Amino acid sequence: MQLRNTTQQYQSALANYCRTGMLENIPGVVKENVPQYRRLVLNVIDDMLQNAYPLTYDLLEEAEWNAIVHDFFTNHPCQSPQVWYMPKEFYQYLTETTHSILDTYSFLKELLWFEWVEVELFMMEDQLISAAASGDLRTDKLMINPEHLLLTFEYPVHQKNPGTIRASDKGHYFVVGHRNSDGEVIFTDVAAALVRMIEYLEEAPYTGTELFSLFERENALQLSETDKEAVLNFLQTALQQGLIAGFAK
Repeated sequence: MQLRNTTQQYQSALANYCRTGMLENIPGVVKENVPQYRRLVLNVIDDMLQNAYPLTYDLLEEAEWNAIVHDFFTNHPCQSPQVWYMPKEFYQYLTETTHSILDTYSFLKELLWFEWVEVELFMMEDQLISAAASGDLRTDKLMINPEHLLLTFEYPVHQKNPGTIRASDKGHYFVVGHRNSDGEVIFTDVAAALVRMIEYLEEAPYTGTELFSLFERENALQLSETDKEAVLNFLQTALQQGLIAGFAK
């Protein structure tokens, strides 16, 4: 049943009050009681953000956390109809408005993104592929788990307690996150060369030997046997952890 225009207007006015604290005249609303609605809604938003960003919540002072949640709640009209997606809009709000909290903590933007990616991978729609469980890493074509994301950071937000990250930690960090068949999200440090090989596998299945050849041609170099063994060890671990889904049938 479609709501009357006046009913929609009253609902919108109440929702706007819950966000901004600015109360319009809404017939039938008891002004002394209406602040409870705003408090309850804000508590729900705050709980969801704490669950999505536990590391950020632990890092910030209570006043800092409350301030950015209040800013987001007041100034950002959430767009997604999916409740679980709301925390990403929190990240987007802070980064798109260049919130001052990002100046206080130079690595906070990356920390927020790292925490959100874990949520996104966990909630990602299943992408089933048919792959054989056994094969030879050198000679059989490898199939990458499509439920993964490659990440690049300037700070080790995936390695260190955020409270211990310092300016001297700034560098280049490469990480791959994936969800395994048990629904567990795993993050793995990878070297730049391994990132490129994962990118090859994103394009098509390749054997380990083909990956070596692609990398050598692209970079005009020759991989040593030690280098190749290191890559094969990574691929073996990736297979065991589910980043490599298996072998092409």
